[in-house]
This record gives sequence, structure tokens and C-alpha cells, in this order.
Amino acid sequence: MNRPPMLMHVRVRNESTNFGLWLPLFLLIPLALVVLIILSPLILIAVIVLWPSGWGKLAILALWAAIVSFCSLRGLKVDVQGRNERVYISVV
Repeated sequence: MNRPPMLMHVRVRNESTNFGLWLPLFLLIPLALVVLIILSPLILIAVIVLWPSGWGKLAILALWAAIVSFCSLRGLKVDVQGRNERVYISVV
């Protein structure tokens, strides 16, 4: 599995502003783990309740897909241009 992204650079440019912001994503990983630990009993109950209908396995796979999707964000570059504005997002 890929390593999770560490930084995200957001830059907004228009006629009057040139704004750039570096967001440290590595600080969100411990916060996400704490939330996952706190919600794990509810997730476990939901999986147990949904397992007989076949949706329990899908719930577990959805959690795994969310983690894999977050780790696959490395190298993502988004560049959106309008008439007067330009937004550039880069995940490092």
C-alpha cells in the first residue's frame, strides 16, 4: 500500500490576491485514528447487525476503500481556471 500524503498546497490567484497555503496532512492522521478508535464499537455493532443481510462485508470493504483512496492521493494535482480566478491544489 502507498504511504499517505504528507502535505497539501492550495494556491488561489485572482486579480487582487495571490494566496497560498500549505496544509500539513500528517497532523490529520493521528486525529483520524482517534476518531476511528472512538467509533470502532459503533462500526463493529453495525457490521454485526448488517452481516446476515450481506451488507456487513460491504461496510468493512468501504472502510478499507476509504483508507486506500486517501493513501492514493499522493501526486494529485488539480488546476481550475476561471475568467478571473485560478485555483491550484497539489498533494505531496
